[in-house]
Amino acid sequence: MMSTTTTTLKTGRKAIPTLTIMSATTSPMSQRTIEETLPMEKQASILNTNIQSILLTLKESTMKLQKIMMKNQNEMRADINELKEEMRKLKAEMKADISKVEDKVGIIQQALEKNEATIKEVREKDRMN
Repeated sequence: MMSTTTTTLKTGRKAIPTLTIMSATTSPMSQRTIEETLPMEKQASILNTNIQSILLTLKESTMKLQKIMMKNQNEMRADINELKEEMRKLKAEMKADISKVEDKVGIIQQALEKNEATIKEVREKDRMN
């Protein structure tokens, strides 16, 4: 035996059905339907367990990946700082080398000017003789 209860909600001019409650007495046919749905529910439960297991594995993998990424980032920062320091040293060495070259160029220019002055003096002496 089955009974149905329906409640309606009146809004304005229309009556809108909102809730239907059904109650049934146990019969052999309904018992068979329940027994047929049990394996499907077990499959759904197994499926949910598998999904949860996969999600947990993904979470663990993500956490491991994050740790590796953080480690790599820290190592990369250390390497970058080391390279920056090496570049500063090289830059200072290059500046010192450039300064030495500029000093040598200055000495060479002075020697050239002195030689040109000496050549000029020698030519003037040759003209007078």
